[in-house]
Amino acid sequence: MHREFNTLLIPVESQVRELDGKLLLACTAAEKGFQCIIGSRAHIHFYSSKVDNAIYLAKSMRRFSNRMFKILNGLGHRIVAWDEEALVRLPDQQYYDHRLSPATFKHIDHLFSWGQSDAQVFKQYPHYQNQPIHEVGNPRIDLLRPELKDYFSPERNALLKEYTNYILINTNFGQVNHFIPNVGTQEANRDKNFNTNTNDTFISKRYSHKQSLFTYFKKLVPYLAESFPNMHFILRPHPSESIDFWQQQLKPLENVTVCNQGNVIPWIMGAKALISNGCTTSIEATILETPTLGYYPITNDIIDDKLPKKLCDIASSNESLAEKLADILSDKTKKQANNQSVLDSHISSLNGDFSCNKIIKILSENYTNTNYQHKNLFTKLPSKTHNNVRTLIKILKSRKTSSRNSVEYHKHRFPTVDTDYLHEKILRLNSLTGNFSNIRINKIADDVFIINR
Repeated sequence: MHREFNTLLIPVESQVRELDGKLLLACTAAEKGFQCIIGSRAHIHFYSSKVDNAIYLAKSMRRFSNRMFKILNGLGHRIVAWDEEALVRLPDQQYYDHRLSPATFKHIDHLFSWGQSDAQVFKQYPHYQNQPIHEVGNPRIDLLRPELKDYFSPERNALLKEYTNYILINTNFGQVNHFIPNVGTQEANRDKNFNTNTNDTFISKRYSHKQSLFTYFKKLVPYLAESFPNMHFILRPHPSESIDFWQQQLKPLENVTVCNQGNVIPWIMGAKALISNGCTTSIEATILETPTLGYYPITNDIIDDKLPKKLCDIASSNESLAEKLADILSDKTKKQANNQSVLDSHISSLNGDFSCNKIIKILSENYTNTNYQHKNLFTKLPSKTHNNVRTLIKILKSRKTSSRNSVEYHKHRFPTVDTDYLHEKILRLNSLTGNFSNIRINKIADDVFIINR
């Protein structure tokens, strides 16, 4: 049978969070005969005009993606999507307003969900277009399973040599401590302007709530550092956060290191415990069986993310957190409750066939001998021109340090990697799976690579 769409465009926005899982997906696809183009999301968009008949794997469906989705469809590409943020998400109405859009939804052929929970949220979206929804999990979770988690062993072992005993504190304050000053405030205002259904009060309250939590975390870290002088604390800001603030804030503390290098998973694997608030890392830590403490000095039943709170041992004060941490370090704490049923209702493919295999099987079955009308060079021309103009504008904006398109922010989200770096990771996957021995990788543009057999 003839597969009409044989190229996958796999954009990566946050390298430290997404690249490893999407590299596994690309290798799985290449084994099945796909040609995969993977790399920086911005640069994949620039490159998309040079590719014919591709399947674009979107990581989100926000209204701000509508222009690019229209361009991709105009170029003859098909779009499938999942939402990287759907696992830990806002209440349904606010999630619909903030993360989904009627305009973007109409461009999507297939939806991939983390599990039952977000699949149901997609189905109940008022502008849902009846696309097939596939409960497949996520390639990021594949790498946490017992069969593959040793993929991260080299980094974990290096961390344990450097720090021996450490506690990981993950923060999630991109809205109030963004890499680009004032972006959090600007985005809140932008949401008010564009999201007509979202109550302005909710947006303002959420911003204020985050600001208050930020203040509590600034006080928590010195308290813990003093309370546990023989332990090392690693504070890891969210990928969208400013690391400079935390480095200056915590510089006087000798047993605290601020670091955002690499994927968070080996840091979680090596940690004695994880401390966070409303963060996906608490879910990843639960899967990896790292003790997980949730720091909730203030709470809001509407704003607080539900899933992390179900999985964490909750502390409402510095003192109670320190007490729970001491119990973990002295092995007095009981093993955390079996959360498998909670995980199973939110995440598919925690066992059995891998998420990557399911996704590639679905793409193979649905883009072979299709009835899609392919575009010719003439019908693609307006979209090629549109993409070229968009690319030029993005490049001009990249010179402004205050822009989300700035070179500095791009490097922050997608540090430069080379083929040797990626090839070494593919070799790790080969040693764990016995697959991918014939996979080739080549660089085809800045921060863009092609993976095939």
